[in-house]
Amino acid sequence: MKSIVSGVLLLWGSLFFCTGAMAQFTTAGTVVDQQTRQPLVGAVVAASSATAATTDKDGRFQLTSSEELRTVKVQYLGYVAQNVPIKAGSAAPLTIALEPSNTGLSEVQVVGYANEKKLLETPIALSIVTEKDLQRNNTIFLQNTLNQVPGVRMNVRSAASQSNLVIRGIGSTYGRFSIRGIKLYQNGIPLSEADGTTSLDDLDYTTLGRIDVIKGPASSIYGATLGGVVSFQTRKAAPGTSINLGTTVGKYGLFRTNTGFGIGTDKVNLLVNYGHQETRGFRDDHSNSRKDFVTVAGDFYVSEKQTVSVLGTYTNQHDNYAGELDSTDFFTNYTKLAPAYKLKDVGVDAEITRLGLTHTYRFTSNFANTTSLFMGTSYSLSPSEPSFTHTQRGKRGVRSVFTYAPQLGSVQTRFALGTEYLSNQDNNKRYAISAAGVSGALTADQEVRSTQLNTFAQAEASITEHTTLTVGASYNVVSYDIQDLLFRANPQLSLTGYRQFKPTVTPRAALIHTFNDQFSVFAQYSSGFSPPTSAQISLSNGPINPNLKPETNDNFELGSRGTLLGNKLNYDVTLFRMKVKNGLVQQINADKVTYFVNSGASEYQGVEVALSGNLVDAEKAGVLTQVRPFVSYSYTDAEFKDYKATTGDFAGKQVTGSFKNLFTGGLDLETKPGLYLNLTAQYTDKSPMSDSNNRFSKAYWLLNSKVGARGKVAGHLSYDVFAGLDNITDERYAVSIALNQTTPVGKPTFFNPGMPRNWYSGANLSYTF
Repeated sequence: MKSIVSGVLLLWGSLFFCTGAMAQFTTAGTVVDQQTRQPLVGAVVAASSATAATTDKDGRFQLTSSEELRTVKVQYLGYVAQNVPIKAGSAAPLTIALEPSNTGLSEVQVVGYANEKKLLETPIALSIVTEKDLQRNNTIFLQNTLNQVPGVRMNVRSAASQSNLVIRGIGSTYGRFSIRGIKLYQNGIPLSEADGTTSLDDLDYTTLGRIDVIKGPASSIYGATLGGVVSFQTRKAAPGTSINLGTTVGKYGLFRTNTGFGIGTDKVNLLVNYGHQETRGFRDDHSNSRKDFVTVAGDFYVSEKQTVSVLGTYTNQHDNYAGELDSTDFFTNYTKLAPAYKLKDVGVDAEITRLGLTHTYRFTSNFANTTSLFMGTSYSLSPSEPSFTHTQRGKRGVRSVFTYAPQLGSVQTRFALGTEYLSNQDNNKRYAISAAGVSGALTADQEVRSTQLNTFAQAEASITEHTTLTVGASYNVVSYDIQDLLFRANPQLSLTGYRQFKPTVTPRAALIHTFNDQFSVFAQYSSGFSPPTSAQISLSNGPINPNLKPETNDNFELGSRGTLLGNKLNYDVTLFRMKVKNGLVQQINADKVTYFVNSGASEYQGVEVALSGNLVDAEKAGVLTQVRPFVSYSYTDAEFKDYKATTGDFAGKQVTGSFKNLFTGGLDLETKPGLYLNLTAQYTDKSPMSDSNNRFSKAYWLLNSKVGARGKVAGHLSYDVFAGLDNITDERYAVSIALNQTTPVGKPTFFNPGMPRNWYSGANLSYTF
């Protein structure tokens, strides 16, 4: 009996042991792009006690292990590798969001042209600025980062306001106070107004996580654009619940703080941030800036079918302007301000609020809709010459896009159909301003209603396994209704007027072929248009300028992007030729009143090149984990082809304000302990300051540097401590030019000085619970 009992116990023990030995643990999940939430196909997920898995076409993976996993490592070319902790006993599927790196960008997901493909498979001239790119400079000043993109030049006229953006020479001739001819978005919500202008003064650059820059007209999807589209994405909250604190101080009274928190889960990604920023500037005592920002950005993943996103921003700003200098003062008294600017206290006080709600619904795996509703309000006071202006602006609109991607036989297709509607109502009051800056009698009281409607369709088909054809077009209508509310004894002097521009159709066709997933070649034709703004068609002596016509742009591109030297070097090359008709050129009369004329035809042709790569093999990395050299270069030959003005025939002259050569080169070093170094050299070519090309601003080099240390303490506290020195050689340069200046007495005041040598330092801390 005893032997029987012993045998039974031994049998049960053996079965128990075998069962334990055969126990299996399964970990499953999905790998997606941090910003776009698109699945990453082919990402490698590995753990020490399991065979590595590769994500499928939906970004899904499954790991099986003989022991419970505590951590998995996820790697994907073009993205930052991530170690993901797994809670003990958790059986819930993981959602792993990878952050794009600034190496291997050809593999990064793009959604900017309704194609949801890798950059390698996208047939447009598009550059991606990642969060790592943003962090390699002082994040307060976006121009230092955007100017690393080939073909792009961003200038900031004042200490931290009045940005001007130029893409391929488009945007240079429109003035210094806003952006025009280029459309801008934040999280899919238009920042641009219905009259085609955009101000970036209310955008908190320190909260950005990614920027996509489309170069050349993109009207077939985005409506009234001539030079390109810039899409800003707010950075995503880190996994878990985190508190974020940041401080930056610097020369000329620079002081910036960030206080915020984030929630990052499978169901919610929410970022809330308050930022305070101020600087006294370097132009005597009238170039100071003070801003307060509030940003709320959230994605709520309601289900596998639905995502709801919100964006809310509030900005309160006070900026004083120092004005332009003549050539004598610019070269001998660089920090001087224009006396009239201080006397009249020229600048702006403004409050800007933007709200947006986006809903994405996936009816099936290949049929979806994304709809955004948005609104914005602003109120500003701006003493300037020749008047004191009060502006109250309201904006509302909707953008909705349906996408359908069926398999038709052996052909993979994708269709997009959508519309975007923008409407502005602006109330502008202008008062006479005395020499001492005192507001006087009301001189203008206008209500301006601007509307912009864009309806578009696009079809894409894979005509072979590696070749894709895309065709699309949009139908665009823009109108202005201007009501003069000022009582006038003579009705003939009324500034009331209405103008609807003739509807414009903008087609696009593109063809791309990929070779072994290593590089691709594409060709594209696209067209664009941009009507004059309400301010440009309004005349001081009449209601509407009937002679101004919309600008149009016919753009041809041939490009290639991919990797070389075993994925160590990434390249992006684009040849382009654009023909712009009826280009708008700014003129300033003897009374310093700005007006615009059509220049006939201009031609822009050139090349854009970007090269970068990490020379360190990730599998063999020692102390150095990254040695990344990079170069971006653009050559643009911008020439007036047909431009006859009252002051002469300027055919054959370089387009005013354009740059032939732009170059940026740099080196990034990162080490395993967390120390890093960023070095940047930037060259800006000379530029004609007048249509006659009789005067040019000088070319200049800027050298910038940043050094720091980042890492984690006890797995919860992340830190980034840094210091930087910009304009190391203390170069004297003009950051913006007042084009075509004329004055009956004295010298023209062309030059707005750029920032001299300046330093900054700071720290960003984040604690994750």
